[in-house]
Amino acid sequence: MIIAGAGGHAKEVLDILVSTSPGITMSFLDENKSERFFCQNYPIIQNEEEILAALQEDPRFVLGTGKPETRKAFYDKLTRLGGELFSLRGMGLVLSPSSDCLEADIFSLCFVGPNTHIGRGCLVNTGAQIHHEVEIGDFAEISPAAVILGKAKIGFSCIIGSNATILPKVNIGSRAIIGAGAVVTKDIPEGATVVGVPGRVIKLANR
Repeated sequence: MIIAGAGGHAKEVLDILVSTSPGITMSFLDENKSERFFCQNYPIIQNEEEILAALQEDPRFVLGTGKPETRKAFYDKLTRLGGELFSLRGMGLVLSPSSDCLEADIFSLCFVGPNTHIGRGCLVNTGAQIHHEVEIGDFAEISPAAVILGKAKIGFSCIIGSNATILPKVNIGSRAIIGAGAVVTKDIPEGATVVGVPGRVIKLANR
Protein backbone atom coordinates (compact mmCIF):
# COMPACT_ATOMS: atom_id res chain seq x y z
CA MET A 1 0.00 0.00 0.00
CA ILE A 2 1.19 3.50 -0.83
CA ILE A 3 0.91 6.29 1.74
CA ALA A 4 0.99 9.52 -0.26
CA GLY A 5 3.15 11.81 1.85
CA ALA A 6 6.09 11.40 4.20
CA GLY A 7 5.77 14.18 6.77
CA GLY A 8 4.23 14.55 10.21
CA HIS A 9 0.70 13.64 9.16
CA ALA A 10 2.02 10.46 7.56
CA LYS A 11 3.36 9.38 10.97
CA GLU A 12 -0.18 9.50 12.37
CA VAL A 13 -1.45 7.57 9.34
CA LEU A 14 1.27 4.99 9.98
CA ASP A 15 0.18 4.57 13.61
CA ILE A 16 -3.43 3.95 12.57
CA LEU A 17 -2.46 1.41 9.90
CA VAL A 18 -0.09 -0.45 12.23
CA SER A 19 -2.88 -0.67 14.83
CA THR A 20 -5.76 -1.54 12.51
CA SER A 21 -4.04 -3.49 9.71
CA PRO A 22 -1.10 -5.34 11.27
CA GLY A 23 1.28 -6.94 8.80
CA ILE A 24 0.38 -4.65 5.91
CA THR A 25 3.25 -3.73 3.55
CA MET A 26 3.66 0.03 3.15
CA SER A 27 5.72 2.45 1.10
CA PHE A 28 5.63 6.24 1.37
CA LEU A 29 5.44 8.59 -1.61
CA ASP A 30 7.40 11.85 -1.54
CA GLU A 31 9.11 13.05 -4.70
CA ASN A 32 11.11 15.70 -2.81
CA LYS A 33 12.67 13.59 -0.06
CA SER A 34 16.40 12.92 -0.03
CA GLU A 35 15.95 10.06 2.44
CA ARG A 36 15.12 6.60 1.16
CA PHE A 37 13.31 5.34 4.26
CA PHE A 38 10.46 6.72 6.36
CA CYS A 39 10.73 6.19 10.13
CA GLN A 40 13.82 4.08 9.34
CA ASN A 41 11.78 1.07 8.21
CA TYR A 42 9.53 1.95 5.26
CA PRO A 43 10.78 2.68 1.72
CA ILE A 44 10.15 6.11 0.22
CA ILE A 45 9.21 6.02 -3.46
CA GLN A 46 9.95 9.07 -5.57
CA ASN A 47 9.02 8.62 -9.22
CA GLU A 48 6.31 7.26 -11.47
CA GLU A 49 8.18 4.04 -12.20
CA GLU A 50 8.35 3.23 -8.49
CA ILE A 51 4.69 4.20 -8.04
CA LEU A 52 3.58 1.84 -10.81
CA ALA A 53 5.64 -1.01 -9.35
CA ALA A 54 4.10 -0.46 -5.90
CA LEU A 55 0.56 -0.29 -7.34
CA GLN A 56 1.13 -3.59 -9.12
CA GLU A 57 1.78 -5.25 -5.78
CA ASP A 58 -1.12 -3.49 -4.04
CA PRO A 59 -3.34 -0.93 -5.85
CA ARG A 60 -4.49 0.75 -2.64
CA PHE A 61 -3.26 4.14 -1.48
CA VAL A 62 -3.88 6.37 1.54
CA LEU A 63 -3.68 10.17 1.53
CA GLY A 64 -0.86 10.85 3.98
CA THR A 65 -1.01 14.64 4.10
CA GLY A 66 -3.53 17.04 5.60
CA LYS A 67 -3.58 19.95 3.11
CA PRO A 68 -6.66 19.83 0.86
CA GLU A 69 -4.89 20.86 -2.36
CA THR A 70 -2.10 18.33 -1.81
CA ARG A 71 -4.57 15.57 -0.97
CA LYS A 72 -6.44 16.25 -4.22
CA ALA A 73 -3.22 16.34 -6.26
CA PHE A 74 -2.11 12.98 -4.83
CA TYR A 75 -5.59 11.52 -5.38
CA ASP A 76 -5.69 12.67 -9.01
CA LYS A 77 -2.22 11.35 -9.78
CA LEU A 78 -2.60 7.97 -8.11
CA THR A 79 -6.04 7.24 -9.52
CA ARG A 80 -4.74 8.19 -12.98
CA LEU A 81 -2.03 5.56 -12.52
CA GLY A 82 -4.57 2.91 -11.51
CA GLY A 83 -4.58 3.33 -7.73
CA GLU A 84 -7.59 2.78 -5.49
CA LEU A 85 -8.29 5.11 -2.56
CA PHE A 86 -8.20 3.36 0.82
CA SER A 87 -10.02 5.31 3.55
CA LEU A 88 -8.67 5.23 7.09
CA ARG A 89 -10.70 4.42 10.17
CA GLY A 90 -9.10 5.21 13.51
CA MET A 91 -9.92 3.70 16.88
CA GLY A 92 -12.73 4.61 19.27
CA LEU A 93 -15.01 6.03 16.59
CA VAL A 94 -18.73 6.65 16.77
CA LEU A 95 -20.10 6.41 13.21
CA SER A 96 -23.84 6.56 12.62
CA PRO A 97 -25.03 3.74 10.34
CA SER A 98 -26.82 6.38 8.24
CA SER A 99 -23.66 8.43 7.67
CA ASP A 100 -22.11 8.56 4.20
CA CYS A 101 -18.34 8.79 4.63
CA LEU A 102 -16.93 5.78 2.78
CA GLU A 103 -14.29 7.81 0.90
CA ALA A 104 -13.16 9.98 3.83
CA ASP A 105 -10.43 9.44 6.43
CA ILE A 106 -11.92 9.39 9.93
CA PHE A 107 -9.25 9.44 12.64
CA SER A 108 -9.51 8.14 16.20
CA LEU A 109 -12.11 9.30 18.73
CA CYS A 110 -14.31 11.10 16.20
CA PHE A 111 -18.10 11.34 16.23
CA VAL A 112 -20.03 11.26 12.95
CA GLY A 113 -23.78 11.64 13.38
CA PRO A 114 -26.85 10.52 11.42
CA ASN A 115 -27.60 11.46 7.81
CA THR A 116 -24.24 13.16 7.37
CA HIS A 117 -22.33 13.29 4.09
CA ILE A 118 -18.53 13.61 4.09
CA GLY A 119 -17.03 13.85 0.61
CA ARG A 120 -14.26 12.01 -1.18
CA GLY A 121 -10.76 12.58 0.14
CA CYS A 122 -11.86 14.47 3.24
CA LEU A 123 -9.85 14.31 6.46
CA VAL A 124 -11.73 14.26 9.77
CA ASN A 125 -8.91 14.47 12.27
CA THR A 126 -8.67 13.19 15.84
CA GLY A 127 -11.59 14.00 18.13
CA ALA A 128 -13.63 16.01 15.63
CA GLN A 129 -17.45 15.97 15.85
CA ILE A 130 -19.70 16.00 12.77
CA HIS A 131 -23.32 16.24 13.87
CA HIS A 132 -26.62 15.32 12.20
CA GLU A 133 -27.27 16.20 8.56
CA VAL A 134 -23.97 18.01 8.08
CA GLU A 135 -22.67 18.06 4.49
CA ILE A 136 -18.94 18.35 3.77
CA GLY A 137 -17.52 18.73 0.26
CA ASP A 138 -14.64 16.77 -1.24
CA PHE A 139 -11.08 17.12 0.13
CA ALA A 140 -12.01 19.30 3.11
CA GLU A 141 -9.79 19.18 6.20
CA ILE A 142 -11.57 19.04 9.56
CA SER A 143 -8.84 19.56 12.16
CA PRO A 144 -8.58 17.94 15.62
CA ALA A 145 -11.46 18.63 18.03
CA ALA A 146 -13.40 20.80 15.57
CA VAL A 147 -17.18 20.69 16.04
CA ILE A 148 -19.63 21.04 13.16
CA LEU A 149 -23.22 21.22 14.34
CA GLY A 150 -26.46 20.06 12.77
CA LYS A 151 -27.30 20.86 9.13
CA ALA A 152 -24.19 22.98 8.57
CA LYS A 153 -22.68 22.81 5.08
CA ILE A 154 -18.94 22.90 4.39
CA GLY A 155 -17.71 23.44 0.83
CA PHE A 156 -14.96 21.53 -0.93
CA SER A 157 -11.29 22.04 0.02
CA CYS A 158 -12.17 23.98 3.18
CA ILE A 159 -9.94 23.96 6.24
CA ILE A 160 -11.74 23.97 9.60
CA GLY A 161 -9.13 24.69 12.28
CA SER A 162 -8.57 22.86 15.54
CA ASN A 163 -11.27 23.47 18.19
CA ALA A 164 -13.31 25.62 15.79
CA THR A 165 -17.09 25.41 16.09
CA ILE A 166 -19.51 25.81 13.19
CA LEU A 167 -23.02 26.56 14.45
CA PRO A 168 -26.16 24.83 13.10
CA LYS A 169 -27.28 25.56 9.53
CA VAL A 170 -24.24 27.74 8.77
CA ASN A 171 -22.88 27.48 5.21
CA ILE A 172 -19.13 27.68 4.66
CA GLY A 173 -18.09 28.43 1.07
CA SER A 174 -15.56 26.28 -0.76
CA ARG A 175 -11.85 26.83 -0.02
CA ALA A 176 -12.64 28.89 3.09
CA ILE A 177 -10.22 28.73 6.02
CA ILE A 178 -11.66 28.79 9.53
CA GLY A 179 -9.00 29.57 12.14
CA ALA A 180 -8.33 27.51 15.24
CA GLY A 181 -10.83 28.16 18.01
CA ALA A 182 -13.14 30.31 15.88
CA VAL A 183 -16.89 30.17 16.45
CA VAL A 184 -18.73 30.67 13.17
CA THR A 185 -22.25 32.01 13.64
CA LYS A 186 -23.16 33.08 10.09
CA ASP A 187 -22.58 32.06 6.48
CA ILE A 188 -19.05 32.51 5.12
CA PRO A 189 -18.27 33.26 1.45
CA GLU A 190 -16.05 31.13 -0.76
CA GLY A 191 -12.33 31.61 -0.18
CA ALA A 192 -12.68 33.63 3.01
CA THR A 193 -10.37 33.42 6.02
CA VAL A 194 -12.18 33.61 9.37
CA VAL A 195 -10.86 34.07 12.91
CA GLY A 196 -12.21 34.89 16.36
CA VAL A 197 -15.28 34.55 18.56
CA PRO A 198 -17.66 35.24 16.98
CA GLY A 199 -15.92 34.47 13.71
CA ARG A 200 -15.14 37.44 11.46
CA VAL A 201 -13.80 37.50 7.92
CA ILE A 202 -10.28 38.97 7.78
CA LYS A 203 -9.47 38.09 4.17
CA LEU A 204 -11.21 37.20 0.94
CA ALA A 205 -9.56 35.23 -1.86
CA ASN A 206 -7.89 37.38 -4.55
CA ARG A 207 -8.32 40.56 -2.52
